[in-house]
Amino acid sequence: MRRQASFIVSRARLWLENPWPFAALVGAALLYVAALASGLAEDVLDNESIVLADGWLVHWLAAHRTAVGIGFFDAVSSLGNWQVVLIVLIGTTIFLWNQRRRAALALMLSCAGSELVVFFGKAGFGRPRPPAILAVVTELDASFPSGHANISVALYALGFYLLFRATRSPRLRALWLVLAALFPLLIGFSRLYIGAHYLSDVLAGWSVGLWWSILALGAFGFVRRRRATQSQTADLRSRPNIAK
Repeated sequence: MRRQASFIVSRARLWLENPWPFAALVGAALLYVAALASGLAEDVLDNESIVLADGWLVHWLAAHRTAVGIGFFDAVSSLGNWQVVLIVLIGTTIFLWNQRRRAALALMLSCAGSELVVFFGKAGFGRPRPPAILAVVTELDASFPSGHANISVALYALGFYLLFRATRSPRLRALWLVLAALFPLLIGFSRLYIGAHYLSDVLAGWSVGLWWSILALGAFGFVRRRRATQSQTADLRSRPNIAK
């Protein structure tokens, strides 16, 4: 059974080293995430069941907050503030630039593209924030989608995933994967806990961040595979000439 699984995995990896099957897989993933995000946006506009869940959850969390919880999740939420994000992004880009320039560019593309979508999304939907009486913070911009939830995926989750790919130690690789999942969950929930967002705002923010992360990884992955294929083709064509 293990040999069969190992064979299937190895064949799948070999197949995905071809740029065009890889592009097809990335395209399918992008379409799937886009469909989920558009469906969520439509539900919000039409006041579907997700809006009822939004209202119930924001009231429930407001009734069960504690001083310790507010302090902790307010600190977690600050990881998504633009000042912190800018410092983390610049520091990570500098760290990656010499050895892994494509990874640095992918991270920059993911953050810039997703934040642009969030900006226009907020302007287009103009959804009000949860009532001030239920919140412990005052936010001035619109609510949908959540910029903090977006950046938790586009910057933090993607950044930890890139560290996972660059690390050989099994323990460190496991740590990076855990952090890649934990940071979005903590930052997203922190926005709910302090009353800054509705659940659908956070889900939409995660979707935007995920879409751009897939696009950034896919674009640079395709370029790498394309160049490798062209290099192999050129090498094969040159061999008869060498033989002569």
